[in-house]
Amino acid sequence: MAETDIAIDIISPASTLSEFLEFDKSDFKPRPRLALRTLGIIALDVTVAAGAALGTFCLFHPVAEAASSSVIVTIAWLTLCMSFSFFERGLYAAPEIMSPRLNWRKMALSWLQAVAVGALLTFCFAAVADGVTAAPHGMARTLPGPWLPTLLLAGFVAISLARLACLRVDGGPASLNRTVIIGEPGSMHDLLLRIRSGRRRGFDVVGIFEHEKEPQDTAVATVAPLSARRSFLGLPLFSGLDALERMIRKDAVDTVLVALPWSAGEQARAIVQRVSMAPVNVYVYPGMNAFDIPPRRAASVFELPLLMACARPIDGWGAVIKRAEDIVLAIGLLVFIAPVMLAIAALIKLTSKGPIFFRQRRLGYNNRVIEVLKFRSMFAHLADADAHQQASRGDKRVTRVGAWLRKASLDELPQLLNVLKGDMSLVGPRPHALATTAGGLALQDAVPIYPSRHRVKPGITGWAQVNGYRGALDSVEKIVHRVNHDLYYIENWSLALDLKILWLTIKLIFADDNAF
Repeated sequence: MAETDIAIDIISPASTLSEFLEFDKSDFKPRPRLALRTLGIIALDVTVAAGAALGTFCLFHPVAEAASSSVIVTIAWLTLCMSFSFFERGLYAAPEIMSPRLNWRKMALSWLQAVAVGALLTFCFAAVADGVTAAPHGMARTLPGPWLPTLLLAGFVAISLARLACLRVDGGPASLNRTVIIGEPGSMHDLLLRIRSGRRRGFDVVGIFEHEKEPQDTAVATVAPLSARRSFLGLPLFSGLDALERMIRKDAVDTVLVALPWSAGEQARAIVQRVSMAPVNVYVYPGMNAFDIPPRRAASVFELPLLMACARPIDGWGAVIKRAEDIVLAIGLLVFIAPVMLAIAALIKLTSKGPIFFRQRRLGYNNRVIEVLKFRSMFAHLADADAHQQASRGDKRVTRVGAWLRKASLDELPQLLNVLKGDMSLVGPRPHALATTAGGLALQDAVPIYPSRHRVKPGITGWAQVNGYRGALDSVEKIVHRVNHDLYYIENWSLALDLKILWLTIKLIFADDNAF
């Protein structure tokens, strides 16, 4: 099956992938951390604006006055207005953050608006609060004179130079939305021209994939196969869905656009069903009314008529929030339970021979193989790294201390280090070892959509676990229930849901009959 091939491809050496695709890696840059870069730009603008305001103030006033509350509040007003003005005019929008050049006109108007509104609000605040305290009156006295005109010029120059320096340090803009198009030449040509002629930068097309067709009669075919050319409208050209899937698994693609004629509805359905199991956005170019895909959205996307068939889960600011949640809670938990972990490590070392930690290879985000840490709960010479034989109730391979650790799920505590490393999350679908089976079947064979759960990072605990679906996978029904719960979590993720799962996990630590 196709899903089984995915796991094999991921475990294969990287050289095999590069030889198969034959593309220049420089064309496929790492996925940019857009949210973090946006926060960095906002922090840079605020720091430079406040510094410029303070510096220009000191040019015309004694330095000691700069520490007065009236000056500090005035500069805070101006800086806050700058942030709102830049945001309102779109300078913190994704296309502007990733743009290869600065929008001088927009920046100048935004800065002029920020200074004007900031000055007006300062006067209004001083007028309303006059007589209540001396600070507002002092605020109004700081604005007249040469300071404000000087700030208007010096602040704009400072912010512009800082933005230019940031672009230079970053080595230029990264692709905002690394996009590939798969389909047939006519539809792809039309879609690519629409993208290039559009006013908004929504898709950075980095490659074209030919959809594999059934052999045609040579007497009818008048155009050479697309795969015979090395490029398509100046973009690298690849052949087949397998190549696309492998590139996605290398995290080189953010969005897939499916462009096929209406008569190829079944082929389009197959492409969408296969690609949607990976962490990418999938859009369908219109005109394919012969298949029934329930779109999440049927509207103009970046001024293009597209149907959204699948969305990348927990993306953008949601990913930043979840990562912050993982780091803060993982560090807090490690500090809090450090004595417990040291005691467990000592017990393991004193009661059985072998290492303290057990390392096991499992499938993680985007079907990548990760090494998961656990406290060793089995005799070292009987441990099964790939889980060819799943643990069962009363398993003789488990030590006495290990049985207690597994019952209370304390053997999972070292995975907090996996969370800090970035391989795992506190909450998410539980990762399975490479050789895990369900009812004697490979997990991908038991549940064809099993790889869909790898669209997010695996977790120490998850929605399936707190709903009673943990323990040995001795039947296909159990893995079906787990996958269904995992997909529910992925589609309905929120910070509140994560906190709820963590709370339910704490309650289950000493009262879970499925743990052994």
